[in-house]
Amino acid sequence: MTGPDASPSAPEHVVAVDVGGSGARLVAVPLRRPSGSDGDGALALTGRPVRITAAGSDAADVVAELVGDLLRLHPGVRVSAAAASVTGLPSLVPDPEALHDALRGAGAATTAVASDALAAHLGALGGRPGAVAAVGTGAIVLATDLHRRWHRADGWGHLLGDLGSGSWIGAHGLRAAVATHDGRPGPTSPALLAAALERFGPVDGWPAALYGRPDRAHLLASFTPAVADAARAGDLVATQLLRDAGTHLAESLAAALRPGIPPLAAVTGGIVGVGDAVTTPLRARLSALRPDVRLVPADGGPLDGALRLARSLAEHRPGDGTLVEPYAPWLTVRPAGAPAPPTAPPTTPPTAGTPAGKETSAHER
Repeated sequence: MTGPDASPSAPEHVVAVDVGGSGARLVAVPLRRPSGSDGDGALALTGRPVRITAAGSDAADVVAELVGDLLRLHPGVRVSAAAASVTGLPSLVPDPEALHDALRGAGAATTAVASDALAAHLGALGGRPGAVAAVGTGAIVLATDLHRRWHRADGWGHLLGDLGSGSWIGAHGLRAAVATHDGRPGPTSPALLAAALERFGPVDGWPAALYGRPDRAHLLASFTPAVADAARAGDLVATQLLRDAGTHLAESLAAALRPGIPPLAAVTGGIVGVGDAVTTPLRARLSALRPDVRLVPADGGPLDGALRLARSLAEHRPGDGTLVEPYAPWLTVRPAGAPAPPTAPPTTPPTAGTPAGKETSAHER
């Protein structure tokens, strides 16, 4: 239950990790607030974004690096449970069990590995059933009753989907810049072209700068602030892009909210910070499609959800219904004392599947 140098009398911590396309974060929080302490005693670290190559995601390496940093900087930390929120789980993660191994490296007896969509759901709705759109570099919606109904919309990556995400906004902003550069008919945006030239250099170099990068989605998303700035300055093309982003997100929420899921929804992630230019059209479109749905502010994000999950592991038995039942691929739990299962040959997850007693429309990527 402890790190290699932890004292048995040291306060127990729970660890949460969030691994995404724009970076990674780890927090270690005391399971119980230290007596006489003014703060919560939390330890916080940041790490690099996940890399996607032909071999898949290196999310397990990111988690292992953060855990190593935690033990190096705080060798006396004592960890009882740990949970990770991971983008691209499971189809881009070649060995999900390696994530459990990395979390066990912190000394955690019980570990959980959740998709970023589920962690965002737990963080945004605080453990309540409903639908959550997690919108950062990518975009995915998960609607669930946290028991047997699991419905997903989008989250297919920046080449096939992620509509309304940072990578989608950035890519469309760059397309508008290229159209302006080429002098094609239709609306033009000198503001987006100028911002793109400043950010990426001459247009002729953009394909080489973007196409071969393993962090291409993150690089595209990095142009989203420029699109938001142009919209605030009155650029019509940028304003329409953000309006379209909000509309796409609303349509993904409506698609995921199937019968049996309470009509409650939230949106979390960096794109929410763009403000009314995205959220106003989102609310309008969702109201038109599903007037019964109540859209509420998010309580937190994926890291908060992973922390909530880690606390549940430390305070309750996994699967006892106190928070969410383990359900692959959204959530796997390795209980205390359980060895790593044998590694199975990699398979392509189905786009739809229903294990016994479960109802699902699609698996997480």
